[in-house]
Amino acid sequence: MLVIPTARCGGSGLRGGAVVSGAMPEKSVVSHRGVFYPRDLDVMGHVNVVAYLAHFDAATWSFFADVGMTPEWIRTAGFALSAVRYDMQFKKELLAGDVVTIRSHFTRMGRSSLAYAHEMSNGATGEVVATAEVTGVLIDRAARRSVPFPREVADRIRSLVEEPT
Repeated sequence: MLVIPTARCGGSGLRGGAVVSGAMPEKSVVSHRGVFYPRDLDVMGHVNVVAYLAHFDAATWSFFADVGMTPEWIRTAGFALSAVRYDMQFKKELLAGDVVTIRSHFTRMGRSSLAYAHEMSNGATGEVVATAEVTGVLIDRAARRSVPFPREVADRIRSLVEEPT
């Protein structure tokens, strides 16, 4: 029997007090806060693309865990999640020592795929510095092919999809 963990914070998948307003959709949540270090800089002295991706990846796993898709659940169920599209846009330069906040929201829930967006902002200024739009597919690790999301997970995510305005 497949056991799907209950989403945190009363089953809503949203962290208490983390729902934000403003430029991001109403159903967005704070999924990550972090800092960039000197090791994250490239030869030009600004934050390298790989470091942005690492912060977005950390946000993804926190975001997924909030709806019950924890690494333990994924492994136990024999699934894998594969990013099949990752579109990042860089809007402002970041430097070593800059603290960032990432807010995330689901944009689409399909049968075996989902889409979500991240918005990274400078912790000191609040300015949006980068965004990422991601499409992922649920994979059966043994069969090495896509499979439908379990209904409970799909329904939970559908309830959090931000409808276009």
